[in-house]
Amino acid sequence: MNNLGGEIWQPLQPGLSIFFLDRLHPGLGNKAYKLQPAIERAVTRGSSPLVSLGGAWSNHLHALAQMGQAAGIATVGYVRGDANCPKTKMLEDAEAWGMTLRFLSRGEYRKRHDAGFAQGLMRDYPSGIFVPEGGSDVEGIAGVAQLVADLMAHGPAFERLVLPVGTGGTMAGVLLALKRACHVVGVSALKPVKAQLNLIDSATSGRRHPGVSFEVLPETRFGGYAACPEALVQRIHELEAAFDLALEPIYTAKALVAALDLVQAQSAFSETLVLHTGGLQGRRGFAALA
Repeated sequence: MNNLGGEIWQPLQPGLSIFFLDRLHPGLGNKAYKLQPAIERAVTRGSSPLVSLGGAWSNHLHALAQMGQAAGIATVGYVRGDANCPKTKMLEDAEAWGMTLRFLSRGEYRKRHDAGFAQGLMRDYPSGIFVPEGGSDVEGIAGVAQLVADLMAHGPAFERLVLPVGTGGTMAGVLLALKRACHVVGVSALKPVKAQLNLIDSATSGRRHPGVSFEVLPETRFGGYAACPEALVQRIHELEAAFDLALEPIYTAKALVAALDLVQAQSAFSETLVLHTGGLQGRRGFAALA
């Protein structure tokens, strides 16, 4: 199956392949699965707008705006940052798709996990639907079942799955949807992984197939979340030239680097699949990659 001039998956080296979600869902990647349930609920109930939050380069807000426009649903994005600063390319896209942008100071944004925070954001939108950061609620996690179905229908055989981890919702959904033995390795975009592990464990404990195991690797090599040091830029250029693919530095590049290390370690797993979750539009935020 071809899409956007490339295969949905490709072998990289013996024992290692990569699956491209953004070739199934251009511009959306894994967000297509996590946000689809909220879109469907809004359409069914006639609820509007869909309200969420994220950073100035948020793939989540970008995808919500794109999907909202396609479905005819109004969207509102609360953005961490200053309204007086120039808008990023991602926010320009979101506005072009009709998203209303509102801004929160960094101090306000840090309170996003506090009780009552979401209700405060929704005060101006009583008929709307709140979508949490990253789309990682029960609905969004359940939506990832279709992602796993697509892997099984269109991807190669694999015993180990390596994927990037942001909030942890995609990984939780993958762990719930796998119905056969598989070891899942989450490559965190963050140095601390406690919050991600808590979400994953609370969503999947006692509900995973007995043959499914997992681990989450903290980001210790390239400076933590949103960092893109010269060493990472160089590695991205090397990998893109070697494998004829495109990567972004926050999630997919780090996942591929980790997968290559795991395969080189010659573990018991003969076939490893890396999940490319998309997000290439975010490259525009890095001059060395734009």
